Amino acid sequence: MSQTSSKADMQELSKLQRQIVRQIARHVRDNNLPPGTQLTEIGLAELFGVSRSPVRAALDFLALNGAMDSAARRGFTISNHPEAFDAFDVDEESEVDTLYLRIASDFMSDRLGDHFSEADLMRRYHVSRSFLLRVLQRMARDFVIERSQGHGWRFAQLVKSAEAHDASYRFRMLVEPAAILEPGYELDRRWAERSRAAHEAILNMDPSKISPIRFFEMNSDFHELIAAGSHNSFFLQAVQQQNRLRRFIDYDWGYGAERMRQNCQEHLEMLAALEKRDLEWASMLMRRHLDLAAQTKLVLSSEPE
Repeated sequence: MSQTSSKADMQELSKLQRQIVRQIARHVRDNNLPPGTQLTEIGLAELFGVSRSPVRAALDFLALNGAMDSAARRGFTISNHPEAFDAFDVDEESEVDTLYLRIASDFMSDRLGDHFSEADLMRRYHVSRSFLLRVLQRMARDFVIERSQGHGWRFAQLVKSAEAHDASYRFRMLVEPAAILEPGYELDRRWAERSRAAHEAILNMDPSKISPIRFFEMNSDFHELIAAGSHNSFFLQAVQQQNRLRRFIDYDWGYGAERMRQNCQEHLEMLAALEKRDLEWASMLMRRHLDLAAQTKLVLSSEPE
């Protein structure tokens, strides 16, 4: 079974059972246990300090997903190589990110309507209500969904067209470079240091391990940092409003590792210019950065699926 479906199916387990699935995956991987190795309920229960019942549920789950073999009286044996267990060692926050991405993709691709109920999404994505509510609460905080009058949820009035995409970037190319040229512009040094460290961490990370949502959050935080330096609340509010819109529409990000690295390098170049008080150059870099981002996103959105 694919990694995606494994993550979705895990939400049918209890929180403790999901935790034990992850612990078994780490145990197999960290000890490089080969296919054919036998694992027992009682042995794992003692290792993890839990009862046998949740261990049995976790082993059954792994067997259903092809990672373990089970046979009467012989218990469970490993059927996959250790590295294959990485698919089951996924933290709770990453699972929230994954479902957020799926909902965003389905809505933006017109596979999900404007109005929906929690029961609709539970059936569609095979998740528990408690887990789904965590995702919906984050989406509500991002202002992309809201409670319907009477029943269910509805998406906010988001625009999906290429024209809206162009209009958003043209607006940003007017606003964000201008914020840097505001009288009395002053960068928040501590915020800038945190942002630099986050960018450098991305540059040093294995591209396959970069969460699109985590990358987006770092990116939007950077643009709010730059706008905040203007000490003009209208600039900051405009950037925050655009970030709320993009937080949903662009959660797929879709740039790939090369563009992510280039994005980080462009941001760091802007930080360097701002720290040197070369505001004209930093403003020009911001406009160029947004222009390139707009062109990249437009090309990606026009590619056939």
